[in-house]
This record gives sequence, C-alpha cells and structure tokens, in this order.
Amino acid sequence: MNEYLNFWRTWANKEKILFFVSISILFVLLLYLLYSNYLGLENVLHWDVLSEMNEKVISSNFSTDGNLVFSSSSPIWYIKEHYIPSLVKINTLSYYVLVFSGLFGLLFILIGTSRLRGIWFLAGALASAGFLISLRLENAFLATNSFAFFLAFLVFGITFYFSNIYQNKLSTFQILGIWTIVIVALLIILLKFSLINQPILSIAAYGLIGMLALSAIFIFLISHEIFASLVWLVSKNSVKTKSSLLQFLVVSLVYLTNLLLIYFERIKIIETSSFIIHPLVLFISSLFLGFWGFKKIVEHREWFSFDRSGVWIYLGMALTTSGTFAFAYASANDALIELMEDLVVFSQLAMGICFFIYVLINFLQLFKKGLDVQKVLYKSPFSRLILSRVAAVFIIGLLFSVNNYYSYYLVNAAYNNAIADFYLEEGDLKSAETFYKVSTHYHLYNHKANISLASMALTQKDRINAAFFFKQAIQTNPSPFSFAGLSASLESENMYFDALFALQEGLKKYPTESKLLTNLAYLQSKSNLTDSILINLNKAQLNCNSCEVENSNFLSFWIENAKVNKLQEMANLSKPQNSYSFKANLSAIDKILNKKINFEKFEIGKDSVLDVSRAAYLLNTISNPMCENKTQINGNTFRNLQQKTGNDPFFEELSWAFTCQNYFRQSKMEGLKQLTLLANSDVKNKNIYNQNLGIWLLKEGAIKEGLERLIIAGDSSSVILLNKESNKQTFQAALQDRAKELLNEKITLSNYTMILNKAPLNPYLLKTVSDFLTDKKKNLEAYNTLFYASELNTSSPIIWKTYVKKALDLSQFEYAEEGLLKLKSLVSSEDYIVFLDEYNKAKTMNRSQGFN
Repeated sequence: MNEYLNFWRTWANKEKILFFVSISILFVLLLYLLYSNYLGLENVLHWDVLSEMNEKVISSNFSTDGNLVFSSSSPIWYIKEHYIPSLVKINTLSYYVLVFSGLFGLLFILIGTSRLRGIWFLAGALASAGFLISLRLENAFLATNSFAFFLAFLVFGITFYFSNIYQNKLSTFQILGIWTIVIVALLIILLKFSLINQPILSIAAYGLIGMLALSAIFIFLISHEIFASLVWLVSKNSVKTKSSLLQFLVVSLVYLTNLLLIYFERIKIIETSSFIIHPLVLFISSLFLGFWGFKKIVEHREWFSFDRSGVWIYLGMALTTSGTFAFAYASANDALIELMEDLVVFSQLAMGICFFIYVLINFLQLFKKGLDVQKVLYKSPFSRLILSRVAAVFIIGLLFSVNNYYSYYLVNAAYNNAIADFYLEEGDLKSAETFYKVSTHYHLYNHKANISLASMALTQKDRINAAFFFKQAIQTNPSPFSFAGLSASLESENMYFDALFALQEGLKKYPTESKLLTNLAYLQSKSNLTDSILINLNKAQLNCNSCEVENSNFLSFWIENAKVNKLQEMANLSKPQNSYSFKANLSAIDKILNKKINFEKFEIGKDSVLDVSRAAYLLNTISNPMCENKTQINGNTFRNLQQKTGNDPFFEELSWAFTCQNYFRQSKMEGLKQLTLLANSDVKNKNIYNQNLGIWLLKEGAIKEGLERLIIAGDSSSVILLNKESNKQTFQAALQDRAKELLNEKITLSNYTMILNKAPLNPYLLKTVSDFLTDKKKNLEAYNTLFYASELNTSSPIIWKTYVKKALDLSQFEYAEEGLLKLKSLVSSEDYIVFLDEYNKAKTMNRSQGFN
C-alpha cells in the first residue's frame, strides 16, 4: 500500500508543492466542515438575552443622633433574564466557501480532464458547461438573455481546447496558472460589472444544484472504499493455505449491519443512537481511502494516468463535495444536510451490498486459500466492478423510492433555501419570502425555511405568523431555538398557557436544555409558582455552560422570596459571575442586608447609555449608605447620564442615586436640597423620598421639617414616636453632643467646610462655625453658611438668631428684618423682646460705624 500512498515521490517539485497545497486546502475545508457541524444552528442563530429590571421597596433601619431608630423605605432594583433566539443571520462565509471550493474543484477537474482524449475530454467539457449553466450568471447582471453564460463558456472552451492540444508542452503548474488567470479574470468581471449587491452569493446559491450533482457522483464513486479497505485489512492479515473467508464474512456483516441501522435511522424506523456511526464519518473516511482506491482502479482499468490526470480530478471532486457538505452545515440548511447524509448512507449501503457480492463472486476461492485478494481486487475474472456499480444505482433508486422519493423534495427545498438566503442578504425581502415558502412547499416542515420565515415575521412585528412558522419548524427537525421562539411569540400575544406548554413540550425533547429551563422558570414567575420556579432554576444551573443568566435569576428569585435572615445563605449558593446582571442582583442583596461594600469598578459605554443591568447595579450600589465609592463616578457623572435621551427610562432612579451619592459621600447639603426637589416633584416614589428626607432632616437636627416630611409620607409611627416630649428633649441634647464632638478638632479656614459637611443643619455647629468665620473677617461666608441652612432647617431659633446677626454684620438690614419676623414665630415673647433689644443695639452700632 505504501507505493500507492507515496505516488507523488516521482513528481517534479512544483507538482509536489501544488499537491500538498491542495491537500492542505482540503484539510482546512474538512476542519471547517467539522466545526460547522459542531456549531449546528449556531452558525445562523444565537441566543439573545432579554433583561428585565424589577423594583422592590425594602425597609431598613436608620438611626439618628437622638439614639432613635427609624424604619426607612428604599427601592432596590434586580434583574430577571430569559433567552430568545436571535433573528436569522445569513452565514455569508459559508457561501464564499461554497463558491471557492466549487471553483477550486472545477479548476483541478479541468487540469485533469484537459489532458485526456475522447470521451473523458468530452466529459470534462460537458461538466464545465453544466457547472457554468448552473451558476445562472445572468442574475448577477439582471439580464434576461444568456450572454454572460456564452461569454464565460467561450472563454472556458477556448482555454480547455488549447490546454488539451498543448498538454505535452505544458506542465501541471503551467496549466494551473492558465486556468487560474481565466477564472480570476471572470470573477473580476463579475464583481466589477455586476448590478446586484451580492454577486458571489448569487452564483453560490444558484450554482448549488451543479455542485450537488458533482457531489452525488463523487459520493457514489467512493462509496465502496471502506469495504475495499476491509478487504485489504483481511488480506494483509491472512495466512497462505489458511482460509480468511470467515474473517471477511464477519467484518462484512458488521459493516453492512451498521449501514443498515444507519439507513433505518434515516427513514425513522429506529430512534437516533450515538452508537451508530455518523454519515459524516463515513464520508470523510471514504474520501481519504479513495486516494488509494481511485489510483488502483484507474491504473487497473487503464482509463488514464493517475499521476497526470486522475489525482487532480479526484482532488477537484473531493474539494467540491467537501465544500458542499460544509455549506450545508454552515448555512444550517437542514434539507441539504439530510440530502447529503442520505446520499452517503444510501450509496454506501447499496454499493456495500453489491461490492460484497462482487468480491464473493470473483474472489471466493482466493479467500479460502488465504491469498492476498487486495492485489487483484479490481482485476475481476468473472463479474466486472462496473456491473456492481450499475446494480448499486438501481438499489439506490429503490432505496429512494421506498422513501417516496423524499430526496427529490429535499433537493428542491435545499435549493430554494439557498436562493432565499441570497435574496435575504441582498435585501429583497419579498423574493426571499417567496423562495422560503416555495421551500416549504417541497418540504413543509424544514427547519431552515420555517425559522427564517419566523425571523422575517418578527422583523415586521407579526408575532402571530412568527408563532405559526416556529410551530412548523418543530414538527420534524425541532431545536431549542424554535421552541423558545414559539413560546416568546405566544407570550407576546398574551397566550400565557400556550407559551408555557410550548416550553414544556421543548423540555420533553431537550430535558437538560438550560435555556428552555430558564425561560420556563421566567414564565412560571408570572404566576408565582414558587416551587416549580426553584426546581427549574436549579436544573438550569446544573446544565448551563456560562451560567451567567442562570445564576443571576437564582439571586432574583431569592430577592423576591427569601426572608432576610436566609438571604445571605441563599446568595452563597450561587456561583460568582462577571455579568452586570449578576452584580446588580448581588448588590441588591447587599443593600437589603445593609452590608458594607467597596465599589471599585464600573464601565460606562462611550455613548453613556445604560442598559438595565448596568443601571440596576449602579443604582443599588450608589444608593447603599454602606457603599464606599472608589470609582470616578460622582455627581457630575449622574448629571451627564441624565442628559442622555437613552437614559430617560431611568431618569427618576438616577435622580435618587445622585441624591444618595451627594448626601452619603460628597455634600450633605447638596443631597438634602436635591432630595427636597425630588420629593416635591410628581414622581412614582414620592412617599419614599419624603420619608427619607424626613429622616435625613431629623438626623441633621431639623426636627419640625423632618416631622412634616414624615407626615406627608404617611409614616405615622415615626411621627408619634418623635412627638413625645421626652424624645424631643433627648434629641436636642444629642444635637448638642454631636456639635461638641465635631468641634473637638480645631476649626481652621482649611477644614471648616469638611467639619460643617458632617452636620450641615446642626444649629450648634452652625453657630460656632459662623462665629469663627466672622472672627476671621469672612463675613460673607458666615452669612451664606446660615442662609443655606435656614432654607432647610426653618424652625431653629439658634439658626435664625445667628442669621440675623450675620446679616447685620453685612449691613443687610432688610434680610435681618425678615429673619426677625421668622424668629418671632419661633420663640416666646420674653425671649423675642430680649433678642430684639440686642438686635437694636447692634443695629445702631453697625450704622454708626458705617457712618464713621
């Protein structure tokens, strides 16, 4: 066998290089074929994740300086996610692979046949003509005549004729160069003068029928190679004078039985089994074995030289067939996949039976004597191999007829799918829809056409028709994508139970599909089927790959259902993920549990538009009082985010986070002002904002204002608690203690704002700081400090007394008078008279100093 495998050793170096380059191309093509087969529908579809932001109001404890603890309501946001199939995307790479594998295949076939004479030369000419006809070149030029075909055929014919005449003067490398120039020139003309957007896709789609015909011939040609290799295997291990017939019969029986089982699987008599060899394995095995077998049969029959012609013809057919196989998988054209696999199985079964009989008829005695049969395998003394091939053709016809010529309909369905793909990529939606529907006419339930039609319906928001086509897609070749698409389409039309049943049906077919389990749990959450939701979420977690969605949904379930004391335990059961959905839900749990967290990294896109997952994570984290913000995100960041139209759905939530960022981390005074504006606005969470504003004001010492806000919020329990006189007194004492505590540090011009920010409405602290500023001749700063505080803490006599004095220091008598009026309503008559006397003396002194 070594002499057959190393046939290139006598070639010139250029031919060797060409051969190994060709083999390398074939290997790459086969790798692409296997990879496309592995991806399956993911060649044209992928899973999209729909994220839904939910809001829940939680209650947490908030202590004040009066050692009183209040219940504070606050919103949290968490994410629920589910999967939907993407819109169908045409895998344009598969079309380019089909075209170039076909052209490479044609190129090598022409190299081989241009060196032949007689019927073989004519066969090469007819093959090239048929290939050119199948390309339908006129479509690329929007022509109604066949001028493009005649021009291409004329160029091909002249080149073919002259390469045949001068074959003895031209090396293989030179012929390759001539044909390459011709094909490249025609491609350049096609691309330059084409009147459509996708000329390559056009010739690929229409040329599929020609490549299918060549593929069928090649598959049939190599269909006996595995059996022939079994003969070689038995012969090589045989011992002279000792019969090897039994060994041959056993391996033949095993091989034919497996082929029969594959055939029964193809025609749905038995269920699919992983123990049965995949047709793709049979094809690739036969392809490589065929190099040896084709050389032997060509040389034994003396048809033509294998080295000069046969190897290139074989390579050409191998490339074309492999490219067609790869295209079938890569374009997810299930009708074409089924057809190609049927061709392999039917051919190998028919030819296997005939070849078995051929071997027994011709070499039975040789097996009995233990001789090396493989040496004379194609030198049949009785029945020629051609008779076996003719018989095999009839058996193949019989196998197809048993299946009601189903393969004929598959050819038409596959062909129309390919043309529809071309028109869809071209942008001609009407033609694409027409060809997809023609495909369903030939094969009603083919997945490719139906899911493409469903995808087109979804682009038009026609979910009823989308559901119809998804339902047809699951009839014979179901997929998780089609079940999920059907469920989503039904749900969007408020057909809840139908959507639920669609997923349950899908899980009968794919019981471990995490996407369907996730979607089922999502649907069940709308009916609060708590036990069922948890069961399906757990199954999804056990069977997922990346698991980001599954773990995020696991957290969202416990956010909705767990008691606070069990929440951390449940959160620990989830696997950490990097998705923002997971981070958002984890941050919601942290806020519920009042955990201290470090906020270290957050990425905002260049367009500054937040998706719901990022938004929820940012809002939860920033609004958490226990969060230490180590990022560059500040008040200006939120202002910029609010200015983006794309963030309009989060405008109120961003305002709340903006307020929290300021109050807890930047400027308490700014936070109080912003929350006052938010609480006074017509917003969804108005009561929550008023309650929090009330508690914040209490903490800062504005008791009356805080109570007013709590009343507006409807928080009667907090109001009752604070109206007790003992509590008021305790609160006042606590304010004084807080001021004394803050004043332990010496006040300077560089740190007074920092000290004041810790309690910006505390009247005792305000008085001390403003007096310090007055001593430092910073009268305006002293006045402004009291002015801004008085806007929020409007009922503190200490603030108003100090305010009036600072207004006098600036000779702002009108503002001082207004302050006096406010003070009069806050203190007793006796206190007011005493202060008024002080005021008048100070006013007189101020005027006299000003006069002097």
